[in-house]
Amino acid sequence: MTLTSTPMIVLLRLGSFLALAAMLTGCPSTSPLDAGDEDTGVEDDATVHSDGSMDALGPDADVHLRIDVPMVEVPADRPVPAACMVSAVVDLNARGAADGGVLRYVGDNRSALRTPSLPPTCVSSKINEGQYQVVHRYVPRISGRMRVSLDDPGTDASFDTVLSAQSECFALLPGERSLGCNNNVERSAAMRPRASEILTARVNAGAPVFIIVSGNFNEDPIVPQGTYALSVTELPEVALGAACDLAVRANACALGSSCLATGTPAMPRCVADGLRDTRCRVDTDPDCDVGLRCALGFCRTALTIGAPCGPSTNGVCPEGSVCQWVDGGNTCLRTGTRGADCRDEGTPCDASLACVHTRFGDSCRTAAPIGASCDPWGIRDACAAGSVCAFTATGGTCVAAGSVAGAPCAPSPTRCAAGLECILGPDRENEVCVRPVAPGGACDPLNATTRCTTNTDCAADSTFISGTCVAPGRAAGAPCQAVEPRCETGLTCSVATGAGRCQRALSPGAECDLRTGSTRCTGGGCVREGVTSALCRTDTPETEPNDAPAMATAITATGVSVSGALAGTDTTDCIRVTVPEGGSMVAETYTGDERVCALAAGDPMLSVFGPSGAEIARDDDSPGRGLCSTFAPWTYPQARGLPGGAYAVCVSRGDTPVPQYRLTVSVLP
Repeated sequence: MTLTSTPMIVLLRLGSFLALAAMLTGCPSTSPLDAGDEDTGVEDDATVHSDGSMDALGPDADVHLRIDVPMVEVPADRPVPAACMVSAVVDLNARGAADGGVLRYVGDNRSALRTPSLPPTCVSSKINEGQYQVVHRYVPRISGRMRVSLDDPGTDASFDTVLSAQSECFALLPGERSLGCNNNVERSAAMRPRASEILTARVNAGAPVFIIVSGNFNEDPIVPQGTYALSVTELPEVALGAACDLAVRANACALGSSCLATGTPAMPRCVADGLRDTRCRVDTDPDCDVGLRCALGFCRTALTIGAPCGPSTNGVCPEGSVCQWVDGGNTCLRTGTRGADCRDEGTPCDASLACVHTRFGDSCRTAAPIGASCDPWGIRDACAAGSVCAFTATGGTCVAAGSVAGAPCAPSPTRCAAGLECILGPDRENEVCVRPVAPGGACDPLNATTRCTTNTDCAADSTFISGTCVAPGRAAGAPCQAVEPRCETGLTCSVATGAGRCQRALSPGAECDLRTGSTRCTGGGCVREGVTSALCRTDTPETEPNDAPAMATAITATGVSVSGALAGTDTTDCIRVTVPEGGSMVAETYTGDERVCALAAGDPMLSVFGPSGAEIARDDDSPGRGLCSTFAPWTYPQARGLPGGAYAVCVSRGDTPVPQYRLTVSVLP
């Protein structure tokens, strides 16, 4: 498909306008008139005519031949963001190449500013997401929806992308919606699980759309910057009741309808939104018919407070409640009650409860008084108002914010007591106060109470609870050196190349380091035996058929290390363990000897199914584990106080093969 030309307004006129807007708002002027040698999106050898049209460089150029730059009004209280200046915006119509109906552009965000100008709505800026933005301008030829994608072999595999689209190049105000936002595709067709893709809301022909490529500031080996291949596909509209493309790649249903497989046999048809088990209405009130509630984009039957809920339940919790695990099952809980989300307005939680921030959001937990023991991960309980849970060697203690090492930082300006500094904590969610330690000093291997200085890291000792600050390569638990020899004699690096950790090899039955990975079990994995202890166990190869929870391989031991691979048609392996009444479970995935799993080894996902067959938890990439997962009492409330019975633990993959994995499972009383 050749993209045809469109009548336009002179590009230089917008540059003059933005320069004037910049003077009025106090922003520095950046426009094609004063951009110097910067790339403005106009080819060096192209001819720009007085009517704003631009000749192509050759008769076969398959791009827009003119640039659409409509005059825009800039409110006095909304200055043009830096990423929206003419010299920064990429004009896709002028610079993208069309092939088979798809406009494609290759770029990178390595020179973009870190601070986001247009914060994406699908990620949180509090944890360094949605940064290093590049804004692209695209003018659609037809009215309808667009598929915009970074899922392309041309996108760097290590680049953790965020993709969003807006109708204006301004930061969205409260109540304003983007045209679409995505942080990682569900299934990658190009083996790029960190790429992003959106199906936009309906756009109008001739009205500019601003497409923003951002990066997440993640953990090595995932990076927030890199090369990306961006594609834009305009989708023709299909009428209500007509056949449609279920994948929404060849066409899209008209406004107010969505493509669903209905009838017998099931055939993809455009059906009206807002009905039971159909898509929720967009920008229309009500979003669902009476008796239904919108959940995850679909209208579902509304359950009642206290009713069972979850992925296996045909219904969703009512307004003002959430589905959370409490007392051994997923239950509809009113916000502000024990185990539920905190209230947004008024008192966050009911009496005797406290609101704590966890990886799942803000939750109400049983309140512990100052000086009492507590769960620093916020899964079991929370400290009463005015105190926080500080990390200790064996758990946590309720103290005043910022008062001691291991305590969450206090609000500005004085975040920590004298001699302490504020850093991101082990949960990768909250900041904690730590004590700087010089080389050779005693330290905390979890970096929850200390931080080693002068290019040293905390290497765990034989207790695995305390350690010493050492230089790279000098001890088990220390980072590997960049050059050979990467570790001292008797130690090996956890990875062949790149960032890894020096490890001490252990035989089966030896006590091993499950906290920081300073040990490597020969021929097996490190399996938890108790709250603080773990032993090396020899791997048990997975046994087919075990591709579903109902087909899970039974394991009689209370602790096991299972090895396997997921490739070809094999996408899931499951084992079954028996948990006593009130017991706990720890399950972890690995793709090598390093606790922080790298992209090159695949991206396994961990799921746990209860005695009824219902899925009770699913984890893909736990904090501090890279692309691997941990299901444990300190990461999930579902992992403790379990009803007795048989539980299936499954490892699965998306489109990317997992050449080898290790699954360790422990059942604790």
